[in-house]
Amino acid sequence: MEIFDVICIGAALVDLIAQVERHPSDDDEVFVSNLTLLSGGAAANTAYACGKIGLSTAFIGKLGQNDIFANKIISDFKEVSVETNLIKYSNRYTTGSAYVVLDEKGERRIYAHSGAANYLSKNDLLEEEIKATKLIFLSSLQNIEPLLHAAKIGRTCNIPVILNPGMLIIDQGFDYIQNLLEKIDILILSQKEFKTLFSFKENDLSEDSIRERSVSLFALGLNIIVVTLGEKGAFLLTTKHGELIKPLKLKRVIDTTGAGDAFSAGFMFGLIQKLSLKFEHLRNDIKIGNFVAGQCIQKLGARNGIPGRKELVNFLGNANKKI
Repeated sequence: MEIFDVICIGAALVDLIAQVERHPSDDDEVFVSNLTLLSGGAAANTAYACGKIGLSTAFIGKLGQNDIFANKIISDFKEVSVETNLIKYSNRYTTGSAYVVLDEKGERRIYAHSGAANYLSKNDLLEEEIKATKLIFLSSLQNIEPLLHAAKIGRTCNIPVILNPGMLIIDQGFDYIQNLLEKIDILILSQKEFKTLFSFKENDLSEDSIRERSVSLFALGLNIIVVTLGEKGAFLLTTKHGELIKPLKLKRVIDTTGAGDAFSAGFMFGLIQKLSLKFEHLRNDIKIGNFVAGQCIQKLGARNGIPGRKELVNFLGNANKKI
């Protein structure tokens, strides 16, 4: 069996994106200037980005059997050589969908219908399939049972497991997801996810606040925590070191949809090169994540701005010259 660089496990949906001047208030109506159908889902977006930047990638999730949305998802995966043979299918539920409303400032509202995606079960995940990879990436399923099962396989087989949870998981609360966190090596959280996980009320999430609250996460056995902070960059934290890695300067932000998914793909591209958890190597992995996310948010949708491998290699070459 082929050994992949990464297997991404989670939801694959289609996104229906409505562009508006502003978000509506209560009992309000706004005009939609453009309506676009794109493949989405956090884990699927990350798998797509991994494939496009040149990682050998497989995706595991559940789709509806031969419905139109499923066919689009499969077709888009194949464009960037993501392995689709491990995908599972439901005869009962249709492929999930998300309805995204995007205003002129790039701010969004998302209404997600998980559909078949949320019915992925631990019985769908076969150990011989899961262990055929160098990295396991888990993301955004309300049903965490299959993610926990995959993480256990990763731990048993000594394969690094990365969790980028999304709000569907974080909203279930620290106590409920603790068993999953105990099986994770690297946790990537957005600022909102971090604040929600720890019921952090203040607007400003400082580096000291992240350090203080992360003590309880490291106590569970985590090795690395990354908190993405939007235009501020990403904060990298281990038990011994912490550093804010600033993003590249961008001319214009069009759409932040999928920025975190793109970041995860770039981070894993760096990680897979050496599979090193040394802090100086992780810093470079973060920089690659920042670059891929920065490219992503300069175009509409979670996937249109993802760079190809050649573009990424050029960036790495120029970055190394500066160093």
